[in-house]
Amino acid sequence: MSDPSILEDFLPEELEEGEMGITVKIVYDMTMESNFKPSKDTTPGYSKNLQEFYDLVNRALIDYQSRAGVNIRNYVNFTEEDPQPKDDTEVISFRLMRREPGAFSQGAPFEGAIKNMRPIIREESLDPANPDYRFAINGYWYDNIVRFTCWARTNKQANERACWFEDFMEDYTWWFRLQGISRVLYWGRGEDETAVDEGNKWYGRPLNYFVRTEKLRKFEEKKLEQILINLETKTT
Repeated sequence: MSDPSILEDFLPEELEEGEMGITVKIVYDMTMESNFKPSKDTTPGYSKNLQEFYDLVNRALIDYQSRAGVNIRNYVNFTEEDPQPKDDTEVISFRLMRREPGAFSQGAPFEGAIKNMRPIIREESLDPANPDYRFAINGYWYDNIVRFTCWARTNKQANERACWFEDFMEDYTWWFRLQGISRVLYWGRGEDETAVDEGNKWYGRPLNYFVRTEKLRKFEEKKLEQILINLETKTT
């Protein structure tokens, strides 16, 4: 038979006299406790991250030029690279100039006192397709300054293309929002630029835009059903 004195060697007196219990802390709960949950926790509609915003601009540019009857051979080249010697059409390059956690308090962009430094719970529920699982969708807002530079072979062409691009962005702002970009604001025009490739000049007109994007992550876990504990004592 097992020796009851063994318990005395391993358990303090207060545990022997009281009721024994086990506390389980699972990863899902630990994750949710570290997140921030505002009063409105469900994101309406779609959401888009920064790369998806670039893709939307490219799609919109193609549509804009197609509607204007521009020959496909004369479409502007939308790229994240600087203009190349082989380019035989105008170029619009894009690059990220600034990126910070999004502010969701009152104030102008980048000036809000409360920023999305940790995940915000967008939604939490049971999975209708898998009742034994629960899920949460955590979101991050990002405030970005994106620079679009219109490049052409002459100053006149560059100036015209810059005005053209401003009109384009105004015309498609509603569509960007419909596709999940929370906010797009004209941030201003930068100083004129020039670039030289193989002795030929490119003239650039930088246009800056404030863009608020969002990244969502789904965290899912099966509900805890039971804990099996096997306690054994060694006999001699």
